[in-house]
Amino acid sequence: MRGVRPPRSVLPSATSQVPISRHSIRPASLSGAILALVGTLLLRAPAVLAQVRPDVHLPAEAVGMDAIVDALLAAYDHVPLIALGEAHERRVDSALRLALVRHPDFAKRVRVIVIECAAVTEQATLDRYIRGATVPSAQLARVWRATAETTNGFCDAAPYPAFLAAIRTLNARLEPSARIRVLGGHPGPGAGPGIEGTAARVLENQVFGPHQNGLVIFGAAHFFLDAPPAYYTSVGADMGLARRLNRDHPGQILTVIPIGDLPRPPAVQTDTPPDYAKLDRALKSTARPVLVSLQRPPFSDFTAEEFLGRTLTTCLPPGGCRSVFKGSPLTLRGMADAAIYVGSGRH
Repeated sequence: MRGVRPPRSVLPSATSQVPISRHSIRPASLSGAILALVGTLLLRAPAVLAQVRPDVHLPAEAVGMDAIVDALLAAYDHVPLIALGEAHERRVDSALRLALVRHPDFAKRVRVIVIECAAVTEQATLDRYIRGATVPSAQLARVWRATAETTNGFCDAAPYPAFLAAIRTLNARLEPSARIRVLGGHPGPGAGPGIEGTAARVLENQVFGPHQNGLVIFGAAHFFLDAPPAYYTSVGADMGLARRLNRDHPGQILTVIPIGDLPRPPAVQTDTPPDYAKLDRALKSTARPVLVSLQRPPFSDFTAEEFLGRTLTTCLPPGGCRSVFKGSPLTLRGMADAAIYVGSGRH
């Protein structure tokens, strides 16, 4: 029986009116990723959805890859699932994932990894590859290319096949009973709405149902626990993956998102650049990346508009293209449990 401490409740933001869902963007190439919020309200839920946070006590600052990996692995003493968000194609995010899975204790702690860049329709091929079987490259590529309808092709980038190759190499050194299984979290062609519902079902069946530890890797916005009400009007059947999981398994998920230098989306003519000096001044260490809790000041009090504003864009009139978080009172405390601050561009 896994030792899990009782979760603690956090009052929801006053802006939490309906469920949340969203799409993610790339840090470097944002074409095709601008979110056009189409104004029909497709899904409503109770006006209050309380956030129940895991009782995981993170270090004040976990500085550098090794310390971050150690902190994440230690969190499995208290939760069965870590939701590790990424900025698509960013090197430091990829490096962290590789450092995590290559740690000697990872395979002792985690049995299942669910990823955005793999379709459930290609699971048989993915299983064969991860077990070490010979899979033709064109057939293997269908695992991630089957997600292209909604991922805009970012899964073709080198870090994603490299991550699968790293798990395959790791499994080759393990006994069959100890090997890690990688599962697609994307429904595949014709997905449309319901991407997060697919991932949630996979996690229910493979992590929560059999009481196994898991790691889920999607674009960071899938793990936002809140968003402005206007954003909800476009989400369709998805309500936010981490938000859905936290509703069904309160306090059993640790949500970790990256914060750091992102370019202004091309469709946005002007915005207020994030003042990363605020984060730098709040930290004792100058090394990056660093893992910090978003539940402790001063990080808890920084606004989502300033530090997550470039992750989600709306072009819904009036006002032209702008951040979904423009004018929102949401703070980082309401968005996730913890963040990996990768620094400003100079880092």
